[in-house]
Amino acid sequence: MGKLKEMYDASPVLFLVKALVACISVGISLFQLYTGAFGVLDAYLQRTIHVLPLMALSFLIKPTFPKWSTQKNALIDVPLALVSLGIGLYMVLNYDRISTREWYWDPITQADIILGVLTVLLTLEAARRVVGPALPIVAICFIAYAMFGGKLPYPFTIKSPTPLMFIDHLFMTTQAIFGIPTGVSATFVFLFILFGAFMEQTGAGKFIIDFSMALVGRSTGGPAKVAVIASGLFGTVSGHSVANVYGTGVITIPLMKRMGFHRDYAGAVEAAASTGGQLMPPIMGAAAFIMAEMLGTEYLTVAVAACIPALLYYTALFFSCHVAAVREGLKARLEDVPSMKKTLIEGAHFFIPLIILVVALVMGFSAFRAAFIAIVSLIVVANLRKSSRMSLRQYFDALVDGAKQGTVIAVSCACAGIVVGVLDITGVGLKFVSIVTELSMGYEFLALLLVMASCLVLGMGVPTAPAYIVVAMIACPMLIKLGVVPIAAHMFVFYSALLSAITPPVALAAYAGAAISGGGVMRTGIIASRLGFVTFIVPYLCIYNPALLWQGPLWFVAFSAVTGFIGVVSAVFALEGYMFERLKFYNRIVLLGVGLCLMHHSILLNLAALAGFAAMVLVLKRQNRQAEEVAQAA
Repeated sequence: MGKLKEMYDASPVLFLVKALVACISVGISLFQLYTGAFGVLDAYLQRTIHVLPLMALSFLIKPTFPKWSTQKNALIDVPLALVSLGIGLYMVLNYDRISTREWYWDPITQADIILGVLTVLLTLEAARRVVGPALPIVAICFIAYAMFGGKLPYPFTIKSPTPLMFIDHLFMTTQAIFGIPTGVSATFVFLFILFGAFMEQTGAGKFIIDFSMALVGRSTGGPAKVAVIASGLFGTVSGHSVANVYGTGVITIPLMKRMGFHRDYAGAVEAAASTGGQLMPPIMGAAAFIMAEMLGTEYLTVAVAACIPALLYYTALFFSCHVAAVREGLKARLEDVPSMKKTLIEGAHFFIPLIILVVALVMGFSAFRAAFIAIVSLIVVANLRKSSRMSLRQYFDALVDGAKQGTVIAVSCACAGIVVGVLDITGVGLKFVSIVTELSMGYEFLALLLVMASCLVLGMGVPTAPAYIVVAMIACPMLIKLGVVPIAAHMFVFYSALLSAITPPVALAAYAGAAISGGGVMRTGIIASRLGFVTFIVPYLCIYNPALLWQGPLWFVAFSAVTGFIGVVSAVFALEGYMFERLKFYNRIVLLGVGLCLMHHSILLNLAALAGFAAMVLVLKRQNRQAEEVAQAA
C-alpha cells in the first residue's frame, strides 16, 4: 500500500491511467477465461463486453499524441476510455431490448443514435491508434460510399441506406461492428493471445528460441535458421507479424548480424519468418478462425488444408538461409548455441500444453475450448518446475499483457466490421463481382490478379485478419462464382492478404525487422519479398493445384507435395543465385522455370521438370568439379 501511495503522490494522473489499465485488463482477461470455462454468452452480449473495454484500453495504452506528457494526453484519453466503457454499460443494461427488437423496423431511440455515432467514431480512432491510419481510412471510404454512392455513375452507383437505417445496422445488429470478425476475436482468438502471454511469463517463449538454437544453431546459417524455426513456432501462437518480429527478432537478428549476415538480410529473414507464422498450424492466428466461420466448417479442416502450403513456405525460407550462408562462407558461432540436453531438461515440459492443444483440436473440441484447455495445462505444467513456477505478479502481468495484445485484433476486427456492414447493407460485393468480371473479360487468371492486387492495396498497413476479412467478403463470392472451390478461394485471399506485411512500400513486418537490425526499410522489404516468394505463388497453387490443400486422392496429394517441395528448392537456388557455385543468369532462369513447373498440377509436366532438375544438378555439379580441378592444377 505504501508503494501505491507513493505513486499516487508522485503523479495522480499517471496513477489513475495505470489503475484503469490494470482494472480493465485483468477484468476482460478473467471474463474471457470464465466464458472459456463455462461457455460464451449470447453473441451480441459477448461481443459488446469484449470489444468496448478493449477499445477503452487502447485509448489508455496508445496516447493521442506520443510526444505529449501523460498528464496532457490523459485529458483526452481518459474521457474517451470512460465513454467507451459507458457505451458498453448502456448496451449491457439495454441488452434485452436490443436483442429482441426487429432490425430496421422497431423504433431507435435518440440515445441509440447518439451512442451509435459515438461508437463508430471511437472505433475509427481506436483503430488509428493501434494499427495506424490505413484501416480507418478504408473504413471511412466505405462509409462515404454507403452514404453518397447513389450519386456515382454506373457501374459504381448503389442504393444508399437512410442515415437511421445505417446507424441501426452498424450499432444495433451483429452484422457490422459486432459482427463475425469481432465474434472471432471475442472467443478463441483472445484466448490464444492470452495463451501466448502466459507462455512469455512462464518462460516457454524463451524455451522455443533456445530449443530452435540448439536444434539448428550449429548448422550452416544457424542463427537465420533459428529465426525461421522460432518464428514459425512463436508466430503460430501470436498470429501477428509485427508482434512476432519483436518477440523473436530482438534475439535472432543480433545473432545473424554477429555471424556475418548483412543487416538488411537479417531483418528480412525475421520479417518473412514472422509473417509465415500465421500460415503455420495448429493455431495460424485470427484469420484462420475467421475463415472457418465464413466457410461454416471446423477449424481443423482449415488447419489441415494449410499444412502443405505452410511447409512449402518454411522450406523456402530454410533453404534460402542455408544457400545464402554457403554462398557467403558464413560459419556458426558455437559459443552462442546452448546444449540440447540442458535445454530439454529445463524446458521439455513446455511441449505438453502444445501437444494437449493439438490433441484437443483433433478430438473435436472447439478452438475456443481447446485454447482454454491449453492455458490451464500450461499453468499446471509450469507450476511443476520451480524454474517456471509463476508468482502472483506474473499471473497479473500475463493477464494485463494478454489484454494489451488483444486490443490490436479486437479493435481492428471491429473496424473491419464497419466495412463488412457497408458491404452487407449496400450490396457492394455484387458490384465488385460485376466490375471484376467486366475488367477480367471472363478470364479466371486475370480475375485472380485483380483480386491479389486488391489484397495488396487494402492490406497496406493493416494486420492480416482485417485485410483478409475485407477482401474475402468482396472477392470470395466472385471466385466461387467462377467455379473455384470455396476453401481454395478463401486460401487464395488469405495468402494474398499476407503479402502486404512484407511487400513494399507499406511492409509493416519489414519495417519492424529493419528497426531492430538498423537496415534500410525498402531494402529489407525487397529481400523479405524475395525470401517469401512462395507467398506470391501459393495463392495460385491453391486454385490450380488443389491437391496441395488435401483436395483429391491421397496418392496425388503426396505426389504433388513431393514435387512441390523439390520445386521450391529449385526456385530457391535460382533466386539466391547459387548451387555448388555462383550461377549464371541463364542457369537461374532454367532453375526458376523448372521449379514453377514442379509446382504445377500436371503429372506429365512434373515428370519432365523432375528430369530437368536432375539434369541441372548433374551438369552444375560436374562444372563445379571441373572448376575445382582446374584451380588445384593451377
